[in-house]
Parts: sequence; structure tokens; C-alpha cells
Amino acid sequence: MGAVGFCFGGAMTWNLLQAGEVRLAAAVPFYGPAPDAPDFSRARAAVLAIYAELDSRVNASRERAEAALRAAGLTHEIRTFAGADHAFFNDTGPRDNEAAAKEASAELLAWFERHLA
Repeated sequence: MGAVGFCFGGAMTWNLLQAGEVRLAAAVPFYGPAPDAPDFSRARAAVLAIYAELDSRVNASRERAEAALRAAGLTHEIRTFAGADHAFFNDTGPRDNEAAAKEASAELLAWFERHLA
């Protein structure tokens, strides 16, 4: 099973990892804040974490998420999109960034293709 979430959904994707959901093979949280004290030691999923360069609120949790991913030994990649802000994937909002969204979409699909065999 794979999970992807945006904003609040991104935070919920981190929570699925923290819960150690055993069916979760791949996860892609988009600009969702990580838990305050993340512990992904029970997780098995490969994680592609998507961040927006201008999103200082969510980026404040990036280091603790990355440290928890490393500590858990999970396959992971952290991707920050330059010039993009929170909700850059939402094409109905003022922070829509079409180029970043297109690239992130391709990376999401490739991640799932690799890790959801």
C-alpha cells in the first residue's frame, strides 16, 4: 500500500509512518509537518518527503523528520522545491507552482513505481 498526503494529509502520512502501519510500503508526505518527536522505527515504508523552499513553518520540522528516517534505517529521499511555497501542488490556490507540481508529480509516480511492486 502507498500513501500520499498534502498539507494536513502530509502530516497524517507522517503519522502513518509513526504508527508503524505494516501494510505501508511507500509514503510521500507533501509539505506536512512531522510529529514533534518522530519515531519511525516500526515503519517499513520507503519515504519520499516533499518540501517547499519558502514554507518555513513546515520546513521547521524537516530536520527531525530526516533524523528519524535515518535512525529507523528507512529508504528515503528528501526533496525541496526551490522557489515553491506551501500548497504549491494546489492549482486552484494562489501559491500554485505549475513547474514544481509537474516535477513533483513525476517523482511521486516514479517513487510508487519503484517501491510498490
